[in-house]
Amino acid sequence: MAATQQGSVTVHEKSGMPIMLTQAIIIAATLCVCELVCAPMYVGFIPNLFPLLPWALVAMLLAVAFTYIVGFALLWCAESFAYRMKRKAQPIVYSIIGAIAFAVWTIWVVLGIMNMIAGPATGQIVSKNNTVMAGINGGILGFASFFCASTLAERVAKYRKTLIVVGICTIVLAIGGGFVLASMLNAVHLTVS
Repeated sequence: MAATQQGSVTVHEKSGMPIMLTQAIIIAATLCVCELVCAPMYVGFIPNLFPLLPWALVAMLLAVAFTYIVGFALLWCAESFAYRMKRKAQPIVYSIIGAIAFAVWTIWVVLGIMNMIAGPATGQIVSKNNTVMAGINGGILGFASFFCASTLAERVAKYRKTLIVVGICTIVLAIGGGFVLASMLNAVHLTVS
């Protein structure tokens, strides 16, 4: 293991990069890529409303917000649960926590925002079947991203500069998504008014 304990924070021995921060950056980057790939599915929930790439940016905003706001608490929770387990079993704990959390986030937040825009704009909301599909998709994305974070963090933490650049890229994508979401909400407000 290439990590040492400094106070209550576990850091990489050579780079000094905190392991939990590394995990969060891995989760954010993984979710951004996954949201880009899954954007056509979400856009298809309410046809002819959301443009593909702008919706992908909004989804990335929500994924990055999940990671950097809720994700740290979930990583701490996963670390606490997995602390005394065999090392090979620990990624399963992380993955299950990630799957449940991101499935709930997807249903409550992502679809909530879709419905908040689609309801006033078209009079439609996401159907129950699509809600189930989105929840399953969110669970898979959460499982995959937390699995990557738990298995890759200690190996990737030595690349401090690269991690910082990737972290900044996720934040820039989230800012872009914020601008797109604001313009979508403004357009809905103007059409309703």
